[in-house]
Amino acid sequence: MTITKRNYDELKIDGPPLYCNNSLTTTETTSPHPKASSSSTTKIDGHLHCHQHCQLDASKTALLIVDVQPEYWSECPPVRRDFPQFPTKISSLIQNCRTQNTKRIIWVRADYSYEHSPWLHQFARLHEGNIPPIVRPSSKWEGFATPEDGEMIITKTSWSSTSGGTGLLETLKQDGIDTVLVCGLITSVCVQHSAFGVFEAGYRTILVTDACADRGRERHEAALALYGDYMYELRSVDSLKVELEEQRKNDDAVVKKKKMRIHESGDEKSINKGAMSSIMEGVSVSLPFHKDGGSNVGRRDKKMMIKSESNDSLTSATSYDDSVSSIEDHGVAVGGAVADE
Repeated sequence: MTITKRNYDELKIDGPPLYCNNSLTTTETTSPHPKASSSSTTKIDGHLHCHQHCQLDASKTALLIVDVQPEYWSECPPVRRDFPQFPTKISSLIQNCRTQNTKRIIWVRADYSYEHSPWLHQFARLHEGNIPPIVRPSSKWEGFATPEDGEMIITKTSWSSTSGGTGLLETLKQDGIDTVLVCGLITSVCVQHSAFGVFEAGYRTILVTDACADRGRERHEAALALYGDYMYELRSVDSLKVELEEQRKNDDAVVKKKKMRIHESGDEKSINKGAMSSIMEGVSVSLPFHKDGGSNVGRRDKKMMIKSESNDSLTSATSYDDSVSSIEDHGVAVGGAVADE
């Protein structure tokens, strides 16, 4: 039997309204997503993808890991057969996100039963037992993909990570997330539905192609051909690593510049303070007296500036209300000299 390799390019939509023209930059929107900064065409899984790049901000990015559990990997030969690099790729993606301090890493596990998954009856009827309908996740994780302390774990009873009261969308909103990286198992089913849900909620959605796998390579490629760069963006593990590292370098450069400005500002203040201290040397009291005709001086509150011995700064003193017994009729004494009014 001869197997003909299918080409899914005909499933792609040429010139979609989302990423291959200027509509993103010309249409007014209230979306929290960052504005596009540049556009490029890349080749992923053998297909060309055109999209406008938006800068990734790790502090506003979440990684969503869908159904990476024994039921869909170590106990599922069709997936393992066509995607031997999946463990290495998804492990690398998870580590990159941890290293770059993405805001959230969220693990999603399937938990399907007839009691709380209404769709399961129809699914079982359609597949006549060829695909086990009931999934009861154990406490086991795959060795290449295991949560760490502080990482969120949610359970879903449907194909989408955003439905059935998972609380995912509420978490993304509370954390100030604007971009969600989606990966896991199975590409054309739960990964796809989860990406749909995140996209429909208004988040920038990026599907990491080589960190996903399906029950057959063709199903995987067909799913990406239908919706890649139309509903969600496509990236590879390596391209995301480069983007996150570049953004980290840019952030570090900005922080360094701010520190330099603060340091320079502090030096300038020290110089000004030293200059003022030098000017004030030898100045004992400066009294802005007001003459009240003739040689009489009016009795009123006066202000004088005195040099603080404790912190070497200028301090304001008030309520100087003593009589002045001897003063020049046409001036006041300042630093040992007479200043005419």
